[in-house]
Amino acid sequence: MSSIDSSSFPSQFQQESLKLINGFISIKSAAFYLIDPNMSHKGIVTHNMAKEDDKLYQSRYMHMDPLNPNLFENSSETVVHMDSIMPAQFIEQSVYYQDFLKPLNYRYATDIFFRSEGKIIAVITLLREKTQGIFTEEELSLLRKQQPFLEYALNAVYLSKRITERKSIGERYQLSSRELDVLELVISGANNKIIAKELMLGLATIKTHLQHIYQKVGVVSRTELLSRVIDDLKAVG
Repeated sequence: MSSIDSSSFPSQFQQESLKLINGFISIKSAAFYLIDPNMSHKGIVTHNMAKEDDKLYQSRYMHMDPLNPNLFENSSETVVHMDSIMPAQFIEQSVYYQDFLKPLNYRYATDIFFRSEGKIIAVITLLREKTQGIFTEEELSLLRKQQPFLEYALNAVYLSKRITERKSIGERYQLSSRELDVLELVISGANNKIIAKELMLGLATIKTHLQHIYQKVGVVSRTELLSRVIDDLKAVG
């Protein structure tokens, strides 16, 4: 694996990770995405997958996914193959398979979960078409051996950078922890409705938080806020 430039982490790391896995396991498509937002790096990196397909998944089918990370938050599972938790006939009869996976020519799915303090912070999804065959126990074992290294790198570099950025912006503008959560999602491109859903807060509460952030940062619009904070983050980096 090539060296990782911390200024472009974690996107470069995500790309290299997918290349690594694709080098020893046959897949059709893959995606490496972060669960928690962070000050400047929230995103998804894909291999042989259209961004439109990912958007469709997130907007319409994620809640149907048997491998949805929310279902594994309280478990210690690191690598989960969909066919190991559901009978094949149930999978192939499900709306998730019939309406989402099958039209995209996917049949087999395996997810790799990465945690920090017990909470899932990132996921790699590996997808195969039917002709490629099921993920074997040997392949799943290889993935489980790779998981600790990838998880360590995420925690050591990605999370430490996020914490530094949060602390710097929080102290500069005297933002509360919740205001920082809202700001992170604003930077990631989320609108108010998505922010409310992510943080499980009312839309009015999000608007109030945003007004407080504007006042503390000394701006009057979302565009000004993004410009100011992104410049500050570049200085931190």
